[in-house]
Amino acid sequence: MHVFTGDYVPPYLAKTFLPWPFYYLVSLGFVVNTLRWYYRKIERYKYKNGYKQWERFWYKVEMFFKRTFILSILKFLIEAYLVVAICFYIGIAIFRVDYPLDDSANPLKAFIINILNFIKESRLVIVVPSVLERIIFLILILIFFKSIRNLFFAVLRQFKVLPGKQITRLFQRYAQIGLFSKYKTQKGIYDKLKKQYPSDTHFVGLPMDMEFMNAGKLRKGFTIESQMAGLLEIKQREADKETFHPFVFADPRRMKDKKYFDYEVDDEGQVSLVKDCLMQLYLEVHGFKGIKMYPALGYFPFDDILLPLYKYCIQNNLPIMSHCIKGTIFYRGKKSLSWDTHPIFSEGRIDRGRHTVDDLKELQGLDIDSPDIVGEDKPLHLNQVKNMDFSNNFTNPLNFLCLLNNDYLYKVIEQSVNKESLRRIFPCEDQNRTVEKGKGLEKLKVCLAHFGGDDQWNRFLESDRDNFTSQLILRPHVGIDFFRNAKGETSPGKLAYIWKFVDWYTIICSMMIQYENVYADISYILHDGVILPLLKQTLSNEKLKEKVLYGSDFYVVRNHKSDKAILADIRAGLTESEFDQIARENPRGYLNLD
Repeated sequence: MHVFTGDYVPPYLAKTFLPWPFYYLVSLGFVVNTLRWYYRKIERYKYKNGYKQWERFWYKVEMFFKRTFILSILKFLIEAYLVVAICFYIGIAIFRVDYPLDDSANPLKAFIINILNFIKESRLVIVVPSVLERIIFLILILIFFKSIRNLFFAVLRQFKVLPGKQITRLFQRYAQIGLFSKYKTQKGIYDKLKKQYPSDTHFVGLPMDMEFMNAGKLRKGFTIESQMAGLLEIKQREADKETFHPFVFADPRRMKDKKYFDYEVDDEGQVSLVKDCLMQLYLEVHGFKGIKMYPALGYFPFDDILLPLYKYCIQNNLPIMSHCIKGTIFYRGKKSLSWDTHPIFSEGRIDRGRHTVDDLKELQGLDIDSPDIVGEDKPLHLNQVKNMDFSNNFTNPLNFLCLLNNDYLYKVIEQSVNKESLRRIFPCEDQNRTVEKGKGLEKLKVCLAHFGGDDQWNRFLESDRDNFTSQLILRPHVGIDFFRNAKGETSPGKLAYIWKFVDWYTIICSMMIQYENVYADISYILHDGVILPLLKQTLSNEKLKEKVLYGSDFYVVRNHKSDKAILADIRAGLTESEFDQIARENPRGYLNLD
């Protein structure tokens, strides 16, 4: 769950969706302040006698028209007349009606212009001279005539004039932040959620540090420190001490500040947090339960600054929760040159003299003469241009193999400017180019939040010809072998293919099967009704059923369903035993509450 208020969100989320300077016009601060004013000054009048009297008066007017046949006909004629007027003014804005038609003009265009000229010359519509007055005229009609408003937007949808899915999702995200903007404190939002669940329900509270996403500066005083202080205020209330489990946010750019994160390493490579740094204060003194990460904000989860924190989490059995879905909150700045290629993964190569036809078939029948698969071993190229697309590279679940696999962790350490310090924490075998067995991050407890996204679940269901997707069915206790080919030989290029072409549901399931402490939650995606059948199938796998966590992603998911609706849907779709597994047993193990 999220309980941060709109004050902790950067103002220009519309950046990259809208061109400059238009995203300034829809700044989140303006939206939040406007809605707060509305809730404070306007909405409360709904409960006053004056507003109730107005409602009764308008009800009588509408019913009078409906019950009087002649007046209902008159209302219809007025609305038809206004529709004609709207069409006329839109028409003359598009077509030049003051000039004679060319003989070669399109017949349809000529027909429309002739009609517009006829209406103009016969003075059948209200004369509205200026463009501004026409816009106001249109707005007033859309406000006061619901039937015309519905018709207007239906036509826009038909001609695909309305904003696309990305803009729609952004608007919905704005709307949700706005909906809860009347609550100026996090505990106000949290208390609203608690009423939708049984009294003994536990909640995981997740902060969001969006200062580095390059979408504008936060309001003064609304820092990640004050946000975590708000979570602490909830946790210290008597009613919430045992049932509220807040996390601490980890962003490597923030963690460069030793006041936020500082550590020491002893002779045995054990990591301890320096007293009074913010993470030490919240994790050890105040008992926050884990670490929240959001790589889509502009970093890879294997950033070397994060590695000591991961080791500390293993030592103290603290869980990590990392955003793993394609969403609308992501880095808004320019793509760095270093992000053109993956820092660790390579394209790999296939040498025709050393690999069989079966190997090539495993890679989906690629042309064996293709320069993409025969030649030098090159870094995995990340050729996405748009922010929403290249930010998904940070979120890809395969990135966690750079932590869980000792060979790839060795590569991360070797590239670090703090290599010598990290080698004290993670002893290495240089002859084998790997971290010593049992000394790495194989046991890191991480939840890949949102299970990759509902679009990836649908992609899995629709992929009936994909060789890798079928591995979950053919080898339910193993899934995809990420590192070796059909002959059992190391195949670096295989990960590049999986990165590009395999759905995240299959990838995450395979990681959950193969690694002891990899979990995934179904928060947000559960609003989609098609998720439930595949969820039941997932829970039939003995290894997977112990790794799936129930969640809702309140209040982000509110534009789809309320929490009580989501809870009712899943309880109706799962057996009591299945529900207990993901909503009671598994979360206790993940949060170390046993």
